[in-house]
Amino acid sequence: MEHYRSQNNVCCPISCAGIQLIPKELISIKRCVPIRDLCDGFNSFAILFIAQNIPINSPQLPKGIITLVNTSSDPECTMALLLLDSNALIFQAVSAQSSINVEVDRLFIAIAVCFGPDPTQFCTGTFEADLQYEVIK
Repeated sequence: MEHYRSQNNVCCPISCAGIQLIPKELISIKRCVPIRDLCDGFNSFAILFIAQNIPINSPQLPKGIITLVNTSSDPECTMALLLLDSNALIFQAVSAQSSINVEVDRLFIAIAVCFGPDPTQFCTGTFEADLQYEVIK
């Protein structure tokens, strides 16, 4: 067996190679929010998620999957999902009795807006988020 005089000559884990590891922890956010809102467009809307105390361009913003389910019985009641993700505005329309999934990379805000011909009617559904982000310990 050969003896090695320096750690440059051996294969060892990063921690013994003199490289400092930054301890991180993966945090999971699971959120399910019921929606019942008037079909009056931007006169009333629901803020479903907002990243607080994190800059809009931060790599610490959460990533994951957003689902919007429109359970409205009126076929003309449409939900719109507005997301600010990775400094881009994403707009997705969801017809009654349907749903969408959106993958997000750095989610800052999620808003649902309901549209329909009768502004006194309600649209119903759910917002589901399965997100993760890292924090430095």
